[in-house]
Amino acid sequence: MNKRREPSPVSCLWDRFNFFQMKTFLLILTLTLISFRTDKKVVANAWVVEKNSTLAIDGSSNINKFTCDIKEYLKIDTLKSVNDAHRKKLLFVNSSLSIDIKRFDCHHKFITADFRKMLKADTHPDLRIHFVSLDEFHEAGIVKGLVDIELAGRRKRMEVVYKCVHIGGNQLRLEGDKTMRFSDFQLEPPKKIGGLIRINEEINVHFNLFFRKLI
Repeated sequence: MNKRREPSPVSCLWDRFNFFQMKTFLLILTLTLISFRTDKKVVANAWVVEKNSTLAIDGSSNINKFTCDIKEYLKIDTLKSVNDAHRKKLLFVNSSLSIDIKRFDCHHKFITADFRKMLKADTHPDLRIHFVSLDEFHEAGIVKGLVDIELAGRRKRMEVVYKCVHIGGNQLRLEGDKTMRFSDFQLEPPKKIGGLIRINEEINVHFNLFFRKLI
């Protein structure tokens, strides 16, 4: 009958050393993660979009210029963000503006109808601006941000440069411009009178956004 072999003192010592190494490794890993989270202090923010926010799109043809705009923002949307202290940015969470394309007014009946048709308002009725990130700001100044523009079933990420202005204790204005092309969203500008009148590819989008801070 075989006797059970007792572990040697050296073997026991080695096992205890390995256990101590593992505990030390886990402790270092935990402290590293805590340090990482502390370096990136997360603070929640919420901004409600004010009614007096506007959006304008400036375009041109081979014979004239036009502007299609929306004079007020009627929906109740809130932008939510967290502060990334390490990268000095605001990171937005499920935050977007939804703009009814049929509310665009080009100040001429036929241009307005053609503009809405070109943007496929019947099948994709909303222009959506998804906020991704924004440079941290403390006072008035120039800041950069990333947005995803969703139009006519296509989505494209773009950088926008804003002028940031505090207009009250808890109110903020972001004003910015972005040059785009209809082809960015696989849209084809209309042609009239057998191609004699052609809408140019390039447009300029002007944001004038007002926010009120909730938290």
